[in-house]
Amino acid sequence: MVLKKVKRDAIKFAKKSGNFLLKEFKKVRDYSKRKHTKELKTIYDKASENLIKNLIEKNYPEHSILAEESGYLRKDSQYIWIVDPLDGTSNFVSGNPFFSVSIAFMINKKLEFGVVYAPTLKEIFTAEKNKGAFLNGRKIKVSKVSDIRKSYFVTCEGGEKSRKRKAKLLSTFAEKAIDIRKLGSAALECAWVACSRADAYITFKIRPWDVAAGILLVEEAGGKVSDFKGKEWKLKVLDLIVSNGLLHKKILEIVKEKKI
Repeated sequence: MVLKKVKRDAIKFAKKSGNFLLKEFKKVRDYSKRKHTKELKTIYDKASENLIKNLIEKNYPEHSILAEESGYLRKDSQYIWIVDPLDGTSNFVSGNPFFSVSIAFMINKKLEFGVVYAPTLKEIFTAEKNKGAFLNGRKIKVSKVSDIRKSYFVTCEGGEKSRKRKAKLLSTFAEKAIDIRKLGSAALECAWVACSRADAYITFKIRPWDVAAGILLVEEAGGKVSDFKGKEWKLKVLDLIVSNGLLHKKILEIVKEKKI
């Protein structure tokens, strides 16, 4: 019964936050050049997070929340909301429409539901454990591409500071895939793998709120997720491979061989 209500509310909360951001997005381009980018990031990330956090606390006062700006609001609950209130902040403040709101819900440390809402694209991705992944209510599946030479990758640097490591990864897969693209929103990059717009996503030291909902999307769409050693995703900062499953073993082999 808890999950049934959570699903409705998670979608509602993501839409409220996303629609708030959409209104601000139309304004921010008018004055973003006159303010420091970091300042703008703080304003909009925090405003969106406060909106979602207040809704969760009002409706689920006993639940824990892990959010980008506030950190972990632990309430010793088996229920945890994982919130990225504005994924793709740099895109948002520079007038790029590829940003999203991401909300995941865990029970006993297991992902049960996730939603990624891209307000400018009017796309809402949802996934429920063992019940599939959906885009605007229609079921989605990962691609069937099994040859890296015919694949499209998406990537982002996550929390990685080493340019050398990023360059090594990009050069390695740029030689093998058709193309490597960067959307600037980890949640959307996962969602694109889930709906077969891309075949794999690789990132470094990614934080859990960036990808929690996206991971469930990919898994429920038939894909595979692991760290660079092939181990399953955990609720911590990790190097991450997200794929359609068919390419996963080969990507892992390359990552290990190149010692990325």
